[in-house]
Amino acid sequence: MSQVCQCFDLKRDAFYKYYKREKKRIVMQEKVVKMVKQVRKDLPRIGTRKLYKELSPDFKDNGIHIGRDKLFSILRENQMLIRRKKASCKTTDAYHRFYKYDNLIKGMKITAPNQVWVSDITYIRTVKGFYSTQHAKKNKKYY
Repeated sequence: MSQVCQCFDLKRDAFYKYYKREKKRIVMQEKVVKMVKQVRKDLPRIGTRKLYKELSPDFKDNGIHIGRDKLFSILRENQMLIRRKKASCKTTDAYHRFYKYDNLIKGMKITAPNQVWVSDITYIRTVKGFYSTQHAKKNKKYY
C-alpha cells in the first residue's frame, strides 16, 4: 500500500480517510435508493422535488445529510429519474358526424401564384380545453 501511495504522492492516512469517506457515501446512497424505491411503490410517477420534500424527515431520522441536488445526482446515477410526459393536445376529431370535404387540390399542379388558397383553424387553450376559431365563428362567442 505504501508503494502505491508513493506513486500517487499520497500519504497512507489520506488514502484511508478517502476510502472510509467513500464507503460511507456508498452506504448512504444505498439507503437513499432503498427509501426512494419504498415511496415509488405507492407513487411510481412522483418527481424528485416532491420526493425530497416527502423524504426529508426520514433523512433526518436516519442521519443522512442530503440536499435536493444531491438527490437528483443519486437518482441520475441509478437511472431512477422520472421523465416528464410531453404535453400534447388532440385538436383533430376525424370521427365526427359532420360532412367531410374532399381534398380538391390533391394531385393538382400549382403553376402560378394565387392559383390555390388555403386556410387553417387556430386552436386556443382555455380553462375548459381547446377552442377553435372555427367553432367560435359558428357560435358567435369569443373567449
